[in-house]
Amino acid sequence: MPAFRPLQKPPPFSGGRLIDPPIVASANAPAASIETLVDNNRLLRAAFSTRIGDMKLWELIAATRREVLTVAAEYSGSYRDVHRPKNMAEWIAQPIVMGGHQPELFHSGVWLKNFVLDAYARQLGGTAINLVIDTDRCARTSVDVPVGTPEQAHFEEVFFDLPAPEMAWEERGILDAECFAAFGRRASDLLRPLESDPVLRRWWPLAIERAGESHRLGLAIAQARHMLEERYGLETLELPMSEMVRLPTVMVFIGWLLAHTRLLHDAYNSGLAAYRAAHRERSLSRPMPDLVTRTDNPGEGDWLEIPWWIWSREDPRRRRAFANLSTPGGMTISDMETLRVELPISPETSPSKWVDALSRMEEHGIRLRPRAIITTLLARLLVADVFVHGIGGAAYDQLTDEIVRRLTGCDPPRFAIVSGTLQLPIAAHYAGRESLAPEAELTEVHRLLRDLEFHPERHLTPLDARPEAVRDLIGDKWRWIETHPTVTLAKRRCREIRAANARLAMYTQPIRDELLGRVGPLAQAIRAQKVLASRAHPWCFFPEKTLKNFLLLETG
Repeated sequence: MPAFRPLQKPPPFSGGRLIDPPIVASANAPAASIETLVDNNRLLRAAFSTRIGDMKLWELIAATRREVLTVAAEYSGSYRDVHRPKNMAEWIAQPIVMGGHQPELFHSGVWLKNFVLDAYARQLGGTAINLVIDTDRCARTSVDVPVGTPEQAHFEEVFFDLPAPEMAWEERGILDAECFAAFGRRASDLLRPLESDPVLRRWWPLAIERAGESHRLGLAIAQARHMLEERYGLETLELPMSEMVRLPTVMVFIGWLLAHTRLLHDAYNSGLAAYRAAHRERSLSRPMPDLVTRTDNPGEGDWLEIPWWIWSREDPRRRRAFANLSTPGGMTISDMETLRVELPISPETSPSKWVDALSRMEEHGIRLRPRAIITTLLARLLVADVFVHGIGGAAYDQLTDEIVRRLTGCDPPRFAIVSGTLQLPIAAHYAGRESLAPEAELTEVHRLLRDLEFHPERHLTPLDARPEAVRDLIGDKWRWIETHPTVTLAKRRCREIRAANARLAMYTQPIRDELLGRVGPLAQAIRAQKVLASRAHPWCFFPEKTLKNFLLLETG
């Protein structure tokens, strides 16, 4: 069985990029190329003998690619120009490069993936598709804006819509249109002392325009970003995950996974155990918890947790989904609270019944949406010739590899990894601050404070300049230190040393006060430095030239 990949870290310096494999192979490593990865992935996929109902997996893949390309072109073409080849057979046969992320204001290292998707596709003569993961939760409708001076930099929370109970992005409308419309101006004004010309100010009107058309918070942000990418020359397609899981071919594969719930449940947990052992991970919640088994009513049998979320249009809270297999020829899916749906899905029933059952769920406003592992499993097995992950996704998707092996007995297609680090370009305005080391200074201050507590005499030199009482206290202390700690004297020896330190403390109080006075400013400087050095600032907080240099647009 192939070993797990070592976990990677983001580039440590601003402007650093991690692109594995590189867009263009180097002379030193010609095998490390996107072409080689795609060729190897196609060979791996060809080895699958798995049957999905009355189809072979490769037949389902061809049909899914046709549907995904068609729907992605229609969706993207609803708000921007899209080039759509006339020969569908050739289009399906060309490589598909795919990535994905939630429709939020993500940082520049995440945005870099979209530009690498486009560059990979151009290199391969294929198509790049970015999945908008609107099936994930919208946990926050605000961003942290860096404000203040370099010495006092801190974050201020700025809302782009009113907060609301957590729900999936696909269900999240815009609650306060005025708040959304004003966000670009408010955040740009706050940024001005640190960055006077962010892309945000000119880009946000696109988001306002798309909000009026899509009526969805996440889609407004994602479509506006995609329109900006078009202006930057990218030819990618986009597709919301909520649309992809409604495609009949994808429903067939979801039905197959559900029909093999027990095998999937065991493969998921076994894969997690192997992952934790390989990475020496002791926490049972990392990279994610095991799927549990519940027996709330012994007469019903086991309820196996499945890696999907479930909710309804009336109650859009995402809940864990559980499956009960006690019904012959079918299964029951429930959130173990209020939702309970019986489906004619089993290994014995036909794929057409799977699709009909899942479609009826959608029509009745019940959403069954894949968690992260199943999301990338669908993309990697059914559509993409290569899937592009960030570092976090690459870490957890090693679990997907294990699940595929345990479900099918075959190695899954490999994925690419892209990440980057970009910090606000403040050095030109505040040169020299990068040489400051407040964290090291604060560590030294804490060391000195501790030394003052236990060794005050070290800070009272020269002794001949001190009062006689101080010299006597130090002498007494050292006589007790040099006294052998016998059973009868050990406790008294300790008390006497502590008492001497306490009496000497009154003579070191000025030194202590000076050190304590440095703690607050140094702590503030550390916080400010972390704010300015963060790689998590949304991409739209940066000036256009900085972004273009980072996103490969100025290098060809």
